[in-house]
Formats: sequence, C-alpha cells, structure tokens
Amino acid sequence: MSILVEDGSGVAGANSYVSVDDCKAYCDARGLTFSASPTAEGEQALIRATQAIDAMYCARYPGYRTNGRDQSLQWPRAEATDAEGEEIADDEIPQEIIDATCEAAVRELATPGSMMPDLERGGRVQRLKAGSVEVEYASNSEAVTTFQTIDGLLVGLLGSPVASFVGRAVRG
Repeated sequence: MSILVEDGSGVAGANSYVSVDDCKAYCDARGLTFSASPTAEGEQALIRATQAIDAMYCARYPGYRTNGRDQSLQWPRAEATDAEGEEIADDEIPQEIIDATCEAAVRELATPGSMMPDLERGGRVQRLKAGSVEVEYASNSEAVTTFQTIDGLLVGLLGSPVASFVGRAVRG
C-alpha cells in the first residue's frame, strides 16, 4: 500500500497526515532520525503513525469529521476549536496533528508497532525480578504506554488529558 496524504479536503482513502519529505524536514530541523531507505519504509511508518495518532486521541478531537464517514481519517474536522477556543478551519489539518504524526513515525520507523504495542502488564504483575533489577506494578496500574512528547504536542489542540471537575457540594 502506498501513502496517500490528507490535504484537508477529506481525501477518500487517505492514510497519512504527512508526506515522507515533510516528515524528513520536520526531523532534520529537530535533529531526529528519519532516514527511510527505501522510501516504502518511511511511508509505512507514517501510515502506522497516523493510524496510532487517530486511534489514541480521536475520542478527544474537537468537532466532527468534515465529510463524515466518507473520509478515511479523523481530520479535517468541522466545528473544531483548539484548547484556547480558536477556530480550526474545516479544511485544516492542525500543525499539532502533523507534528505528532512525525514524532510517532520516528518511533515507528525505529521499531515497527511501537506506537500501538500489545501490552501484558498491569494489575496482574506484582513483582518481576531479573538479577539486581526488580519491577513491581501496583494492583491498579494501567497497561498503557505514555508518549510524553506526543502528548505535549497535542495538548494545545486537545487540552489537558485529565478532566477536572469544579463544583460545590450542597447537602439537602
């Protein structure tokens, strides 16, 4: 499967938010390695990265898909605003999504499947010891991987990942 980049029009069959050349430029500017040779490896990494970003964050995306189910990816979106309330055009792929996809692609190129790994840890593991190294997970630990860089890039678009509730309790 070759890459088909979303251009903001809701391209049917689109499978990436970023082209290989644009991802390389992003990485070059930040001193990251994205040297996909052949290019097919870079395209595959970008396709997996796009899929991972949409899967992990789509529940928090503002608005709704501009072309509904007719568009392949979650962006572009209609009636979307960023975390500060600024409108996002119906034909825009936010820079936060593009940057997060590039960061995810770097990880996917280095280790395919790293963005959406199958995890077998969590509440069931109480202690794991190998030599002098020991890991113990609390009974309520979640089986998830946190991607700090990607979360940080998307916070301006999605807001804080932790919902806060402020209110007043009244007895009655």
